[in-house]
Amino acid sequence: MSKALTRPNGIARVAAALIAVVVSLSEASAQNDVSEQIWIDYNPRWTWPSGLELFGDAGVRTELAERGWGRIVVRPGIRGPIGGGFRLAGGIGTFYTGGPNVPDELEVRPFQGVSATWPRARVSLEHYARLEERFQFDTATWSLLTSLRFRYRLHTQIHWEGARAGAHWRLLAHIEGFLTMAGQAGAFDEKVRVGVGVERGFGPRWRGRVDATWQKTGTIISGAATDDVYLRVRVFHAWVR
Repeated sequence: MSKALTRPNGIARVAAALIAVVVSLSEASAQNDVSEQIWIDYNPRWTWPSGLELFGDAGVRTELAERGWGRIVVRPGIRGPIGGGFRLAGGIGTFYTGGPNVPDELEVRPFQGVSATWPRARVSLEHYARLEERFQFDTATWSLLTSLRFRYRLHTQIHWEGARAGAHWRLLAHIEGFLTMAGQAGAFDEKVRVGVGVERGFGPRWRGRVDATWQKTGTIISGAATDDVYLRVRVFHAWVR
């Protein structure tokens, strides 16, 4: 690997190029509506010596349009090893969405998933499959839509250690598919997403990450599929018991 990629400025240049690829995907779909968004979230994690983890995310998401929607997210979970290199996860998400052009909606979303990393190498692949039960309430009428959704994500990263313990740089990429298996999906029905990102570790407890993602979404708001492009800013905070 070239020395340029082992320096932060080299990694930043590569990340910028990868982000440009994601943006070009949305431009290639210019015949559809494009929704530009910002997601910001805080991701705490508590880890025990057994490998059991409490984790979650809390944050806000907003559409960068004059009359765009906004969303508040709180999603705690628990995960741990179950043998054979697999990890089992479960939790429940709460999503509140509102805006001038969308009905105010409260969604409660329990989930169960399993993950494994294979193959394990300098550039490894993490596989994560999960089921989600979606309960979506229109807060004006409290009418309810329910659905069952399957998600599968393939994630990879390239890692460079820094001079201090816990200090690192990572380049990341992921692709994820969604399938509504039963019921009606409601206002937002994600189909597929592709993303790239760059992460910086600031010691054993803190990490910061910026992801750029293109997403295809079916929506009942416009009656047609949209191309979403969002920048996600994430802060990770870890405790080890």
